[in-house]
Amino acid sequence: MTALRASVTALSLLALSLHATGAEPQVKLVAAKPGDPLAVEIVGVDKAHLAALADAKLTAEEWPKVARMVVDEGTPAEAAKKPPMAGAWSVAADALKFEPLFPLVPGTKYRVFCDLAAAPRAKLKAEPFALAVFVAKPPPGPPVSVTAVFPSANRLPENTLRVYVQFSAPVARGDVYKRVKLVRDDGKVIATPFLEIDEELWSADGTRLTLLFDPGRVKRGLVPREEDGPILEECRRYTFEVDAKWQDLDGRPIVAGHKKTFDVFAPDDQPVWPDDWSLVAPRAGGDSPLMVRLGKPLDRALLGRMLWVTDAVGKKVDGTLSVGGGERVVTFTPKTPWVRGAYKLMIDASLEDVCGNRVGEPFEVDVLRPIPLKPMVKLAERPFAVK
Repeated sequence: MTALRASVTALSLLALSLHATGAEPQVKLVAAKPGDPLAVEIVGVDKAHLAALADAKLTAEEWPKVARMVVDEGTPAEAAKKPPMAGAWSVAADALKFEPLFPLVPGTKYRVFCDLAAAPRAKLKAEPFALAVFVAKPPPGPPVSVTAVFPSANRLPENTLRVYVQFSAPVARGDVYKRVKLVRDDGKVIATPFLEIDEELWSADGTRLTLLFDPGRVKRGLVPREEDGPILEECRRYTFEVDAKWQDLDGRPIVAGHKKTFDVFAPDDQPVWPDDWSLVAPRAGGDSPLMVRLGKPLDRALLGRMLWVTDAVGKKVDGTLSVGGGERVVTFTPKTPWVRGAYKLMIDASLEDVCGNRVGEPFEVDVLRPIPLKPMVKLAERPFAVK
């Protein structure tokens, strides 16, 4: 609906008056400010009639006798019998105004019926008329493509937990598990490698899909793994494929399918240790980024929101955090130039690697292995100085 609100001037309107005396009323779609819902205004109504309607102070129950808007479906007679849309009518300075309770839908036809003579207390003489309104769909954007698949490395641990598919724009939802597949190097298609849940895991903007490898076949010792085997096996190669027939929100197939081939190595059961990271501090007076080289690839989505920088008094520094280098390099660029002093890179302890190991805490606990000597924390920090 954002595209509709942002494209008021680009919408096409069709207005048809059923009376031929005087100036013909017309319809306009208006918004108080960009981003606000669209309202309907009927202009060209006699100003004396508008003044009389304003003086009549019509109630919400009386307005449908005078003006109502309906979805224009079926024959004209059928449309005329439809119940009015929910919303509020009022008299503006030079128009009748209707503010729908729910946003208007692009591609939908509407019709406004007006009978000013039916207004209680106004005592107007006017012929009824109708106006048709068509809200066109905004033009489709560029074709949608798969821009990345994470983890981006070409070698992944056997116990990798997630795959992220990043699109350039939103695509159709529903049946996503039929649009992706995992193929082993011997040509075998792995059956149901991903946990199929009804509530698909999409980012807020609808461009990133999260796929979870079935945890029962990732975590050792569980029945599904024992019966069906692991999804990924060490020393084998796999190809993750995205179907080229996947459609965008306009029903167009995406630009092309996508394939990511990767080799699998031994499981990674080691916690994330920020003490092992390498920090390259920037110089004061400039906006060169803080560079952080991580000990191993971490979860792409979590990195973007679980790292931040604070100054000497603990205030969060405004800036932009970027992830690259196969999710092993993070840079932080301040909004304003660095000031000489002490800073800290703050790390939420919920940050995970691609296998679900957290800061100071492994995803799997093996009773035969010693407990890590380093204590688990809720928040870690790495100090650095800008000189």
